[in-house]
Amino acid sequence: AGAYEKLLKEKGIVLPAYQDAVWSYVKGQRDGNLLYIGDHVGQDENAQTVRGKVGEGPDAAVTPEDAAKLAGQAALRLLSTISYYCDGDLDKVDQVIKVVGIVNGTPDFIGHGKVINGASDMLVECLGDRGKHARTCTGAGSLPAAVTVECIVRLKD
Repeated sequence: AGAYEKLLKEKGIVLPAYQDAVWSYVKGQRDGNLLYIGDHVGQDENAQTVRGKVGEGPDAAVTPEDAAKLAGQAALRLLSTISYYCDGDLDKVDQVIKVVGIVNGTPDFIGHGKVINGASDMLVECLGDRGKHARTCTGAGSLPAAVTVECIVRLKD
């Protein structure tokens, strides 16, 4: 394990177990020094996908605060996948380049950025400045989860 794994351990942060793809795709794809990680959904403490609309009104099943926690958890799963593709060594990460977060919001929900801050904050907490990234946040009319997050990472030579 590298320095980042030791830092995570000191902070009491445990990466969830890597979850392989279940269909005809892969969780990550490397192209040169870029590693593209597909979407990771927000899951509960039992590794079950949390479904439902995010918002504050009667049509919402997930509060924005809970959705932000789910986004943070999805970021931990992204890190688990990155670690898998880096042979267990997050020190191979040079920079998180871009994060895309999608929120399954109610029609009137506009707090997508605050929700995806949960993922951004977790990446910076775990990787420091290497976790800072450009970001896109958007909403969707339907998703198989309340929140989904993906990223592009540049790896060291």
